[in-house]
Amino acid sequence: MLKIADRTFQSRLLLGTGKYPSFEVQKKAVEVSQAEILTFAVRRMNIFSEEQPNFLEQLDLTKYTLLPNTAGAKNAEEAVRIAKLARASGLCDMIKVEVIGDWHTLLPDPLETLKASEMLLEEGFIVLPYTSDDVVLAKRLESLGVHAIMPGASPIGSGKGIINPMNLKFIIDQSTIPVIADAGIGSPKDAAYAME
Repeated sequence: MLKIADRTFQSRLLLGTGKYPSFEVQKKAVEVSQAEILTFAVRRMNIFSEEQPNFLEQLDLTKYTLLPNTAGAKNAEEAVRIAKLARASGLCDMIKVEVIGDWHTLLPDPLETLKASEMLLEEGFIVLPYTSDDVVLAKRLESLGVHAIMPGASPIGSGKGIINPMNLKFIIDQSTIPVIADAGIGSPKDAAYAME
C-alpha cells in the first residue's frame, strides 16, 4: 500500500490525465489503470467556458483522489497561486509542485521547487514536489516536511524511462517518505521497472 500523509492507497500507480487523443481514450486509460490518484495540470482545466468539456466531469470522482499540479509555473509564487486556486475550487489539499526551470527540457527548477514546497507546507498543503533525481535536493525537501518526493525518471514527455537508476536508488534508500518515479515513463516496462 502507498501512504501519503494520512491517506492510504491500494494502488502505487499515479496516472497523469493530460495529452490523450480523446476523452474516450482518456477515460478508458483511467479505468483500466486502476490508479486511485489522478494528476492533472490546473492551468489546462477549462473552467471558464461551459461549452468546453471538462474531463473530470466524465468520471465518478468518489473513486479517485485528485492530485492537481502546478505545471506551467515559472517560480515559487506562481506555483503557490495555482495550488491555492486548486484548493479554493474544492479539488484537493494535495498538490504536486512543478516549477519548470528549463523550458527546452522541462526540467524542474530546484531552488524555486524548494521555496514553493516550503511556502505550501506553511499553508497546510500535502506537498509532493516534482524534482530532478538530485539526492541532496531530495534530502532537503524531506527535511522541510514534504509528504512524498517525485524525482523525474527522465525529462517530461521524453518516454526514455529511468535513465539514472543509481540516483533513484540513493534517494529511495535515504528516504522515510514515499518516492514516486515521475516523468519520462514511456511504457509498461518502464512502469514495472520503476515499481521494482
